Amino acid sequence: MKTIHLICNAHLDPVWLWRWEEGCAEALATFRTAADLLDAYPNLTFNHNELILYRWVEKYDPALFSRIRDFVKAGRWHIMGGWYLQPDCNMPAGESFVRNILAGRKYFAEKFGVRPTTAINFDSFGHSRGLVQLFKQAGYDSYIVCRAADYGHTHKGQDFRWKGLDGSEILVHFSRENYNSIWGHAAAELEEFLPKVSDEPATLFLWGVGDHGGGPSREDLDKIQEMAEKHKETLHLVHSTPEAYFAGLDTAGLPVYDKGLNPVADGCYTSQIRIKQKHRELENKLYMGERMAAAAAQLGAPYPAAAFKEAEEDLLFSEFHDALPGSGTNLVEEDTLRLLDHGLEILSREQLSAFFALTAGQEPIADGTSCFFLYNPHPYDLEGVFSCEVGLPKQNWEKTFLYPEAYIDGQPVPTQCEKEVNNFGIDWRKMVTIRTRLAASSMTRVDVRWKPLEARPVFAPIDGEPYYLFDNGHMQVKINTATGLVDSYKINGVEQVRPGSFCFAAYEDGSNSWGIGSRRKGRRQFQLLSPHAGSAFSGLTDRVIPSVRVIEDGEVRTVVEAVFGLQDSKICQRYLLPKVGTEFEIETYVYWGEKEQFLRMECGLASGKPLGQIVFGREALADDGREFVFRNWTAVEGETQALAIINDGIHGGCYREADGAGLLGLTLLRSAGYAAAGGPAGRPYACDRFAPRMDQGQRVYRFKVAAGEKAGLLHRIDSLAAAFNQPPYAMAYSPSGAGEKPQPGLSMDNPGIQLSAFKQAEDKDGWILRLYEGEGKAQNTSLRIPSMNLSETLSFAPFQIRTFRIKDGVLQEEDVLEGF
Repeated sequence: MKTIHLICNAHLDPVWLWRWEEGCAEALATFRTAADLLDAYPNLTFNHNELILYRWVEKYDPALFSRIRDFVKAGRWHIMGGWYLQPDCNMPAGESFVRNILAGRKYFAEKFGVRPTTAINFDSFGHSRGLVQLFKQAGYDSYIVCRAADYGHTHKGQDFRWKGLDGSEILVHFSRENYNSIWGHAAAELEEFLPKVSDEPATLFLWGVGDHGGGPSREDLDKIQEMAEKHKETLHLVHSTPEAYFAGLDTAGLPVYDKGLNPVADGCYTSQIRIKQKHRELENKLYMGERMAAAAAQLGAPYPAAAFKEAEEDLLFSEFHDALPGSGTNLVEEDTLRLLDHGLEILSREQLSAFFALTAGQEPIADGTSCFFLYNPHPYDLEGVFSCEVGLPKQNWEKTFLYPEAYIDGQPVPTQCEKEVNNFGIDWRKMVTIRTRLAASSMTRVDVRWKPLEARPVFAPIDGEPYYLFDNGHMQVKINTATGLVDSYKINGVEQVRPGSFCFAAYEDGSNSWGIGSRRKGRRQFQLLSPHAGSAFSGLTDRVIPSVRVIEDGEVRTVVEAVFGLQDSKICQRYLLPKVGTEFEIETYVYWGEKEQFLRMECGLASGKPLGQIVFGREALADDGREFVFRNWTAVEGETQALAIINDGIHGGCYREADGAGLLGLTLLRSAGYAAAGGPAGRPYACDRFAPRMDQGQRVYRFKVAAGEKAGLLHRIDSLAAAFNQPPYAMAYSPSGAGEKPQPGLSMDNPGIQLSAFKQAEDKDGWILRLYEGEGKAQNTSLRIPSMNLSETLSFAPFQIRTFRIKDGVLQEEDVLEGF
């Protein structure tokens, strides 16, 4: 007899086509209906997950919450999954998934005394392979998904073993029938489903009205009971739970799948790009802020655990699988941005508090000088270019221009003055840019003296030559003054790109929020603006300047700016070229006015294989032009050389080859519709009115381009990306001189080992340190925390995640959920 595990649920998106307030109201109504039906149908088991929904019920309907607790205790209401919510499962950092699971684990253990062992992310658009190891460490043995991408195309069965980056495995059920049913049609849908799984001795069937909640109905329950009577000789229909299904699953001979469950809804890697950028910013500020606060706590400063938790919940809610992917309405976009800003505001205050504590023991500044501080939050030294805006000791009302000379510990460092943020006509605020080395997890003081110049420096035009050639002895960059593009990027004489690199192209897209358009259809490239058009776009009303120009130059770096246009859109591109080193940065200002198109920045290079950072690791990416998803960086590796582009908040791109050469495209934005898709009601957009599209107007992007010898670059790329996404905390400040300087902070000697978290333990008993190996190689690292009298050598297997508790100077291995 075939057993069918009926998993009654009510998939409820807190936000999507509605705002969170309506999602909250629907949670109350759905849970109330489910509780009433549990009273009426003694054999029914109801399943639901997501902390946020239960918390809303607890707050707004305590009596209903009490009923649910009784049902859970009686085994009638099953807490499944047990996360904060169902997030996007590709774009967040690995640490964010830890926090999502940990929040749910603590809540459901405290309120209901339960600990689910099957993870649930029904509606997430694909799943990172890096999750598998985390699931195992968090106590999950199984996982249910409804969007499995390539696996669903290449395999017939619904059950398989999913193999993680580190070799660990978890059982997965891929429900091909999605996660819900139409009201009154559950039994009919089950009848249609059964022939598709005729060769499976047991299976599960997800049912219940979903998306906007709903769950079971009397009509559906009665029809299912009729169906059970009708097929009682051949089918055993049982109201069940995910854990019960996996407990009875015959796992012998199940296929093993060792890739990510992607791509799914590939347009969502880019839709509503501001949410993705601000989410990345909040992630980085949270985890950096925790490190700063942990360091400050060693000096006696209070650790702001409650503030961090509030910001963390803002982050977790924003990761919901219709918020972060950008598939919600424009109102949901506004609400998500507001929520992210709320978290950022909290963290700005807590970071400042930690900053002041960490400047203890610094001498007052000398008369006639200025001073700023740089806090390096990373466990390794940072060598590079750093900027901070400071004020002159007094406003300069003379005709001279005061130029900075920076000193660290009394020694001069390379310095230049760049354009300040404001446009106020007084020589007062100064953007000071230096090149130096910052010690790991430490505060560096920069004193600034001022020398008068006759005028602000100006830079000679470069459009008289066909190329602008930048050469610092190790890196050579050649910018075509007729196109504004990079025609050559050499490191120690080895070419890394093809002519015309870092260009911009618009492609035909559609209104659909989830799926991106054709990979090559309708390509149109932005062109360098004429001097008149470029000057007008630049806001110059009384003069005409070249559209490729040097805007900054000094002993630290050269900045070249170029302006481009296409139809109703313009782009300002800046190349930041350091006088030392082999990496350069790009700042891109997009002013977008196209509809139903997407924008890519493209880099031509030699043939190679694409690679990208994913959750707690890296993996090979598609090389056939399909859109892929990545986190902080993507790279192309050849036989001996590699090129990587680090980003600060994009997640989509593609790679393809033709005639022995490769083209890497990074997708910057798409002007699809808001929550738009065709359906039974017809076209996604009405034809009789204006309708807004996504990402119109100004968007800003930052990139770091790194290339060179493959092994060395791929060893340090994760650390480079972390430093780019979490730059040193920079602040001009006049210290009091009180207190004692802190000891050096946390340091490691291997950039192949990544710091995921350093924070106070959830139970406030010690400190939690989480590290992982991101390269896929067995590696060791030293670990030193002088303020905690700690010095250790740690070993890591390929892609291994390790969590430690530090207490009384002792480092002890801890589970990823800190014992919860």
